[in-house]
Amino acid sequence: MQKFNNNRKFIASIIILLFSMTAYHNVYFDNIFSYYEHNGEKTYDLEEDNWPVALESQYEMKSEFDKMFLELERIDYPANSILLVKDNTIVHEEYYNDFKYNTEFNTYSVTKSFTSALVGIALDQELIGSIDDLIWDYFPNQKFENDSPNKQKVAIKHLLMMTSGFDYGGDPTLAPIVEGSRAEYVLNRPVKYEPGTVWVYDSQAPSVLLRIIELQSNMTVDEFAAKYLFEPLQIENVLWTKDESDLAFGGFGLYLAPREMAKLGQLYLQGGVWNEKRIVSEAWINESTKDSMNPDIKFIYSVMPTEGYGYLWWVYEEYYTASGLHGQRIIVNPDQSYVLIFTSLDVTQSGADALHQLIIKGDADPWQKPMNEFYLRSLPFFVLFLFIFTIINYGFLNYGLKSKIGSNKKETDIALTSFVSSFFITVMAYLLTLSIVFSVLDIYFGNPRGFMLFPKFQIITWFTFFLLIASTVLFEKEWLEFRHSINLTGMLKITVPKAIICVFSVILMFFSIYLNMVTEYSA
Repeated sequence: MQKFNNNRKFIASIIILLFSMTAYHNVYFDNIFSYYEHNGEKTYDLEEDNWPVALESQYEMKSEFDKMFLELERIDYPANSILLVKDNTIVHEEYYNDFKYNTEFNTYSVTKSFTSALVGIALDQELIGSIDDLIWDYFPNQKFENDSPNKQKVAIKHLLMMTSGFDYGGDPTLAPIVEGSRAEYVLNRPVKYEPGTVWVYDSQAPSVLLRIIELQSNMTVDEFAAKYLFEPLQIENVLWTKDESDLAFGGFGLYLAPREMAKLGQLYLQGGVWNEKRIVSEAWINESTKDSMNPDIKFIYSVMPTEGYGYLWWVYEEYYTASGLHGQRIIVNPDQSYVLIFTSLDVTQSGADALHQLIIKGDADPWQKPMNEFYLRSLPFFVLFLFIFTIINYGFLNYGLKSKIGSNKKETDIALTSFVSSFFITVMAYLLTLSIVFSVLDIYFGNPRGFMLFPKFQIITWFTFFLLIASTVLFEKEWLEFRHSINLTGMLKITVPKAIICVFSVILMFFSIYLNMVTEYSA
């Protein structure tokens, strides 16, 4: 009797442990991303940033924006900051998750639009003759691998429009790590498609644009950007990450405060002028933010514009956007004279755009938290596993243990016993999968910062895998003894492998579902 009670206590403790772990990582889930999205606080003087602020003002379209802000709260959108500039004045500014006006956020691919601005400035200074120039004209003393007729046709405009045709052997969306100079890596790649015919979201090639600017200006990107873009905009202490050759990444890697992000949007809204000083020509502003896509363009990967694409800007009918991973946005609407800034932890990629649709069409596009989406996607497979495991356990009982159960047991009684055993293992393995997802994310996002946020949780998670196997075996043993007075002590060679296979199958399936979902969101 004592042994039976100890087994029950052990099973109950594992149930409590798994539910406690689930509650814990639900509370701290966003923290994993928050430490990855920013670089802490930077020196920032609010008195010297040249932004007029009127947060209590009544402005045109206030009711529409208020509705959007309420919707943001209703759906519990994981924003870090949201800032609205209307008619050159900050009229709404809010920060979340303990972030502040001086938090230095990772803008991700918003960086591409800053690269576009620098190309425009280089054109204005005649450092670059024309975007129709072949990129090879700017590397006259260098020879690159994989020469071909297609490769000889690549022009600057193709890098700006994502139609260069470079082949990286896979989807270059997230710009996998490469050794040495990223620009030279791109220049040495083969050109698989005729330039201008295929659109591929390319986070690699914009580095070539920055390399051209360096060569033509005899300045580093940091020096050129500081002198001709950041300092005129009164943006100081800029962090722009670099590759191993000390070249700034053209497609990502720029860290800015939200007010600094807004300055690029306002610069473009004002036709290239800031504080009564021209920084970039109005002609470039207009050309780079209009749809330049050929209607016959082909797409070969999942990332593609929903409407149009300019020169490293996403273009829509009423507005254009600088867009970065996890919901970083600079949204510029020239007709309505506003700039809208989002920084967020949104791994779905879609929340900021969905909220902005309230302003454009009066209705927000549907959005839900990523884990809620995961639960919905998991449900059919949860039911499937429950059904399969019930069939397996039913066969185990009805045929393997028929002599021990006795002929007087009804089929429905055996089925109920099988269902409860299957329900236990499916639910517990699913909860453990959620903890494994949390742990893997902590490892993945911990690498860039050099430490994990939840090392103790990591240890508990991996140790719990073995505890769950043991509790599954004990649960089946105690459940059969309770329901049918069957002792499984001598059948461990069957129950233990069965428990391992079932638990591992559940974890593998649900973890795969999460990975597929993240892949879609990353795209």
